[in-house]
Amino acid sequence: MKIYFKTSAIIILSLLLTNCRKEATSYLQRTYEEAVKLHKEGNLNDAIFYYQLTALNCQYHPEDSLTYWWKAMCGQGEVWRQKNFLDHARTDFETVLQTASKYRLDTAEYIASRKLTLISLERQHYDKAYSYAMRAWKMAAKKRYPKTMTNGQENERILAGFAHALSGGQAVSDTVFGQLEKLAASSSLELRTTALKLLSLYEMQDSGKRSHLSQYIENENEYWSQRFQKFTDASEREKKQLIAERDAIAAEQKNTLFISLTIFTLLLGGSLYAMADHRRKHELDRIRLILNQKEQTIHILEEKRESSEKLLSRLKEKEERMAELERRAQKLDEMQKLFGDRKEDMEKATREMEELNSLKDQIQQKEKEWETTEQQLRNRLLYSMEIGRKLPTADNPYQPTLKEYTNLIATDEKKILFLREIDYCFNNFASGLQKITPSLTMYDVVHCCLFRLGIRTSDIAAMCSLANSTISCRRKRLEAKMEAKT
Repeated sequence: MKIYFKTSAIIILSLLLTNCRKEATSYLQRTYEEAVKLHKEGNLNDAIFYYQLTALNCQYHPEDSLTYWWKAMCGQGEVWRQKNFLDHARTDFETVLQTASKYRLDTAEYIASRKLTLISLERQHYDKAYSYAMRAWKMAAKKRYPKTMTNGQENERILAGFAHALSGGQAVSDTVFGQLEKLAASSSLELRTTALKLLSLYEMQDSGKRSHLSQYIENENEYWSQRFQKFTDASEREKKQLIAERDAIAAEQKNTLFISLTIFTLLLGGSLYAMADHRRKHELDRIRLILNQKEQTIHILEEKRESSEKLLSRLKEKEERMAELERRAQKLDEMQKLFGDRKEDMEKATREMEELNSLKDQIQQKEKEWETTEQQLRNRLLYSMEIGRKLPTADNPYQPTLKEYTNLIATDEKKILFLREIDYCFNNFASGLQKITPSLTMYDVVHCCLFRLGIRTSDIAAMCSLANSTISCRRKRLEAKMEAKT
């Protein structure tokens, strides 16, 4: 059960980390430091969990993955070695060694080689131990690591060299033998245990040539008994810890349903609130966009009005000039009658008149273009209104469906709103029409506006909830009334 919860925690934390890439480095650092802290405190089970968590999450943070990955793997391998799971430890360190060789991680290669040296010595794989020890020694000599990092390396090389010579039946010099005897008296339990094992093997192979070595066999048995006792005590403590954790989990499971329902309710409420808030923000954004578009349209119309006023001023100036030129032409005619020899002046005047006529035509063409543009802008403004956006006109960008504009202005309120939009967009057209022809009713003004927009009779009938024949009759009546007024 503990493994299940820890595995679930690893997966959940891993998924959460995918959304926190900005804090990737700090997260990996905190996780690794927590693992190291637990390792130093002797809490090996939790240390394994955090080492695994660090290594697992390295795949989500490639910028720091290699550094923290091999550190976490080495830490995990060391915990396995302390728990006497040597196969697990060997697998972790060999994985680090292979990756280090591939990506040229010299420090990782050095540390993994040293750890594999000790594991191989303990498993009595003396040839491998010697190979790993020499690999670490050469790496240290090449990179010139500081003394704090290489501390103990020479002792490992001595042990591995002695074991290699012992397994190969080679002779051991007194110097090497003396070095091993010093290690057998070392304060380090690991060094003493390994050195005593090798000396005991040497005693058995040497057939009593060094009879004083018999004490090492007794000391080795004593050290192994102490080590076994420590391992037994640690296993007992771990067992008690697991039982306590099991009991705690069993107690927590009673509240699991309530907690799950509470979390589900909170998540559901949070989701609904988030959805509502998102919709509200979306609606506000839409309203702001519409208002902005209307403001832009009004601004364009104001600029157009100013441009039209300037154009009218220029037209008046042109008309005055044309009138002046006409007066000049008349004078030229008089002068031609008086002076028949001034034909050249008359031709010049004729050319000016032609140029003026051409300019007048250009001005008229521009006026038509501006009127067309103004009409388009006013129509665009109308199509941004509540009623206008649903009008079934040919140039309406929204292209409303029959369902959308059916009964669009069937009520008096909708008719009034439609006339207000017409007045706003077309310079009080509806109000002016009613002032010019007081006999027109509100319904007549509405239909006049619809006719002016070029909407088909069938569409007007659908909008007003009337028959097509009614709309046709009303169109004829309004045309007759307007002709009579004219």
